[in-house]
Amino acid sequence: MSDFIICLAGLFASVAPFGALGTVLRYKRDIARQQSPDALQLDRLTLFSPVAAFVLVAIAALVSDPLLDALRISGPSFEFAAAAAMLPLAIRLLVFGDSMTPPAWKLPDLAWLMPFALPLLAGPVSLIAAISYADRFGVAEAIVAAAIPLSLTGTLFATLPRWQRARPLVVQMLGRLSGVLLVAMAAEMVLDGLYSV
Repeated sequence: MSDFIICLAGLFASVAPFGALGTVLRYKRDIARQQSPDALQLDRLTLFSPVAAFVLVAIAALVSDPLLDALRISGPSFEFAAAAAMLPLAIRLLVFGDSMTPPAWKLPDLAWLMPFALPLLAGPVSLIAAISYADRFGVAEAIVAAAIPLSLTGTLFATLPRWQRARPLVVQMLGRLSGVLLVAMAAEMVLDGLYSV
């Protein structure tokens, strides 16, 4: 398998577009009960959340080498940590089919940024994966690979009204498949770390 495909699969699993879709759908249902339906600001969510998340993930990829050098952490050691960081999100995706729990508060005006861009799309798992894959395969590959799942996420958010008509089980199953992919990519990172040592 080519390096770019591994990088793409890892970042796709870390961003988990279908897990994010499930989370936004759950938020939308809860928001309808708590506050105005426009509180989600779908137009801003569709464009700004993936773009803000991409900027954060790209920054993480750009600082990967200096950061790991400054902390004196080897690439293989960081891969073990990245794999361990992926497991809680993978478990959440496998059990619930989404990436985060529904809100217990009213959404702020900048909901597209908090909680949707950060931590939903550019959470610790995505940032750690970007650092790890940029160190392993190169910064350009990691940035391009991150753009693809974040573009898909923007498309999923733009088609949110259609997804609302789909059966919840369909979205949950797609989210769970993201969890399976995330577990596989975490295992691949551990194995690569072992072979590199």
